[in-house]
Amino acid sequence: MNLSTAKNLIEDILKSIINPDGSAATEKFSSLRDVDAKVREVKMILKDLPGDKNSIFNEFEQDVDFSANSRRVRLEALAHYCNTALRFLDTGVIHEKKLLVSAPDLSKLTSFLPDLDVIIQDRWLEAQKCQYAKAYLSSVIMMGSILEALLLSRSLMSQPEAFRSKSAPRKKDGSNIPINAWNLNTLLDVAVELGWIKTDRGKFGHALRESRNVVHPWAHVTTKADYDEATCKTCWHVLKASVDDLLNSIA
Repeated sequence: MNLSTAKNLIEDILKSIINPDGSAATEKFSSLRDVDAKVREVKMILKDLPGDKNSIFNEFEQDVDFSANSRRVRLEALAHYCNTALRFLDTGVIHEKKLLVSAPDLSKLTSFLPDLDVIIQDRWLEAQKCQYAKAYLSSVIMMGSILEALLLSRSLMSQPEAFRSKSAPRKKDGSNIPINAWNLNTLLDVAVELGWIKTDRGKFGHALRESRNVVHPWAHVTTKADYDEATCKTCWHVLKASVDDLLNSIA
C-alpha cells in the first residue's frame, strides 16, 4: 500500500467515526463489535504502511482504551491514532519504501568481458539509489556509464561487423582504431547503423550521452545542467529500452 492510498483510507475512516462537531459518532455503531471492525481496518492500514516501522502501530496495539466497555472511548482512541497517522504522513516522518529493481539477465552481453556483469549489476542498483537520494547528477552519470559499457561489449562481440561500419572511426592511414578506444558517441552511432538499437533509441541515447558528459565540471558549467527527478526517469527509460534492444540483437 502506498502513502497516498493509506492517507485516503484513514481520512475516510476518520469521517465515519467522528461527527462534524468533533464528537464520537456512536450513533453509527450499534455495538462494540461494529467499532472493533473499524479498529481492525485502521490496524491493518498502520501495519502495512510503507517504509521503516514506526511507533504508531506498537502504541495502537497496546492501548487499553480499545478494551474499554464504551463505544465512545474506543472511537475517540481510534480517531486519535487516525489523526496521528495523518500528521506523520503529511510531514514525511513515514517514508515510502523505495524498491530497487535488479538488472535483467545480461550474461549474453557481458560474457565477453570478465567480471563486467557484476559491475553492471552493482551500478544498475546504484543508479536507482542515487535517484532516490535525489543525487540526480550522479544517477545520470551512472546510467551513462552502464550504457557505454554494454555498447562496448556488444561491439567487441561483433568486431568484424563493427569495424566495417561507416560510423567506425579510423586513423589517418585508414586503419581501424581499437574498439575499446571508441567513445560513447561512436558506440551509439555504430549500434544504430548496425541495427543493434533502434534509431529513435539512438537519438535518446545521445541525449543521455550529453547528460552523462556533465561528469566533467567544465561541461557542467557551460551547459548549465540542472537535473531533476524527471530527467532521471527519462534517462532510465532510455537505458532500459536500449538494453532490451541490445539483448534482442544477439542471435
